[in-house]
Amino acid sequence: MPEALQRERILAIWRQWTAGLRFRPVFVIVAATVLLILFHENGSSSFFRIHLAGLFGPGRYAKLYPAFYWYACSFAMLCLVPIALGHFVLKRPWTEWISLGDWRFGLKAALALYAVFLPVLVAISFLPEFQTKYPLYAAATDSCSHFALHELAYAIYFIGWEFIYRGFMLFGLRPALGYYAVFVQTIPFAIMHFGKPQVETLAAVLAGIILGYLALRARSFWYGWLLHALVAISNDVLAVIHRSLA
Repeated sequence: MPEALQRERILAIWRQWTAGLRFRPVFVIVAATVLLILFHENGSSSFFRIHLAGLFGPGRYAKLYPAFYWYACSFAMLCLVPIALGHFVLKRPWTEWISLGDWRFGLKAALALYAVFLPVLVAISFLPEFQTKYPLYAAATDSCSHFALHELAYAIYFIGWEFIYRGFMLFGLRPALGYYAVFVQTIPFAIMHFGKPQVETLAAVLAGIILGYLALRARSFWYGWLLHALVAISNDVLAVIHRSLA
């Protein structure tokens, strides 16, 4: 077969396979997948303990260094890097990705949802598996300052955690998928809860949908971050209360 004819057949097959595909949604899905893998493999506290702990000397908060590394990697790899990709590759202004959107609705909705979820959190906090799971780092309860620093870093962690799903993926896919983007971003969001109590992992499916619709309505991921951070910090506080009463 002549080389030119073979090349034309390959191009025809390629056009058939890629018919209807657009660059933006393909890039968003592939980039988000790669970033989540890199974060999972290189941004964890176990990675810090194995490869980086020896670079740091002892200190008052040394036991929390693995947590700080994990939380910082979330912010850098799941927020800062996607914002850069959105700006330089997708050619969207970086301010567009971190806009506050409709802050009046977003703030009220986030606080209202928190008020609805709080009784559920209190009920779940009586489960033994919950009380042994949180806080994620036992050293967070060593002192009030340990707890405060841990919770502050934990809140920063959720900026990256929310942005990759309800910022980069959701708004990156919305032009192509419409409201289906809510359900697409829910899949990796729920999967990344593997290893946590089963009830929490199952609840992540509903939470992903709710947070996705909240972000679309408010036109910003920030209110999902606020809700998620409040819930996560409440989990830690409730777990500490149960331990102190035991």
